Amino acid sequence: MKLSALTFLLLVVGGVAAIPVEDATEGIEAVETESGLDEVTTFDADAGDVFELSADDIYTVDATDGTLVIPYQNDSLACGNTLTESEVATIESQFSSALSTFDAQSADVLAASAAKRSAISVVWHAIYTSKSVGGGYISNSAIKKSISAMNAHYKGSGFGFKLKQIKRKKNTNWFKKMKGKPSDSYMVAMKNALHTGGAGTLNVYTVDFADNTLGLAAFPWDYYGHPKRDGVVIQFNSYPGGSLKNYNQGKTLTHEVGHWLGVYHPFEGGNCNGMGDYVVDTPQQKTPTYGCPKSKNTCPQSGGDNIHVSIA
Repeated sequence: MKLSALTFLLLVVGGVAAIPVEDATEGIEAVETESGLDEVTTFDADAGDVFELSADDIYTVDATDGTLVIPYQNDSLACGNTLTESEVATIESQFSSALSTFDAQSADVLAASAAKRSAISVVWHAIYTSKSVGGGYISNSAIKKSISAMNAHYKGSGFGFKLKQIKRKKNTNWFKKMKGKPSDSYMVAMKNALHTGGAGTLNVYTVDFADNTLGLAAFPWDYYGHPKRDGVVIQFNSYPGGSLKNYNQGKTLTHEVGHWLGVYHPFEGGNCNGMGDYVVDTPQQKTPTYGCPKSKNTCPQSGGDNIHVSIA
């Protein structure tokens, strides 16, 4: 059976003990720095917490929102993650090589470990330019709703998320001038200064992108070479109920975290002959979907694009 990069990660990440946390108790520490007042809100950890999310951790999705597609029209906002077909083929070849060394006993050990995995710890970095919502100073409640919505979207996938810490950093350049490219100087500087934890910690950064980027994520295989560049960066007002019209259901975070976990776009490669996202039940798709069309079929032989399970 062919296993994709995502399948491999479902096994291996499951064996990594992410720091489990509860988000009931908050401790706020204020630190005066040269760029303004930074606040750190910590949510107490419970060493006994395994991956069992309570009702409070799951965002209730409105009955009319039964799919992960966001209705919007004539929009050009987009995910910043791009890979060439050659890059994807190289990555998959490396995973296949690694999987070929596994024997039955190793697979059993990984599967047993995965069954006991803890929720992935999240450290949220709210970059801001002023102490207002429009200036990036989003509330703890908005951040918690984002985590809760993401847990609802990932329900049944084997992944769950717990908020460990919220950090606020005043830096106008990082907030207003950053573009959606991994090499962007402001992005590199921000991550180098703020990244927290190791490979098992999800770092989320919120900014007001200077271009049309909705979000950008580091893929898991990037961690070895650039551990501090790990994590996802998203448009600050895309949280549930945020001010970014048509993108305010928290699904930008869900989408980018999918890349952080190793998921490709279904239209990866931009043709109808490749493997797309390397998931066997995903229809082939040649292009991204914009708007909310009733139907779309860029690869006729596969029976129609997966427009009703896309996230933006």
